[in-house]
Amino acid sequence: MPGTWILVADSARARLFSLSAGATGLEEIGDFINAAARTPGHELEHAQPARVHDRFGSNRHAIDARTPPRTKAAAQFAEVLKAALERGQAELRFHDLVLVAPPRFLGVLNSTLGPRLCERVLLRVAKNLTRRPASEIAEALPHTLSRRRAMAIG
Repeated sequence: MPGTWILVADSARARLFSLSAGATGLEEIGDFINAAARTPGHELEHAQPARVHDRFGSNRHAIDARTPPRTKAAAQFAEVLKAALERGQAELRFHDLVLVAPPRFLGVLNSTLGPRLCERVLLRVAKNLTRRPASEIAEALPHTLSRRRAMAIG
């Protein structure tokens, strides 16, 4: 029987854990890095804007991006995570999904995942735990998850 996957993420890094019915703790099964989020802010925010030609004549002018570069990088990273979760769902590797992320990135994930993955989400935790060891992540999850796991065992 497929267990529960726990995605612990922020806009720069994501870790994927599995929690099976007979397991004693979390097993890390994936680690994702968003290199764009690690680019220094001044390089992303202060790069030269794109330039375009006017319709008439040879004048050029700068165009501003409508979406800030950091927001785009977070959305692209969420798409990468969505693809990994969709593969896992297609391979029947998990039944339930738990999302753990800071509030802003949790919102990006929720809007990116789509209805098929969202119906698998058992729990959403608005915390940044990406740098914590697996044991601390397990402790930070509500007891409802551990009770659900115990019911699956028994």
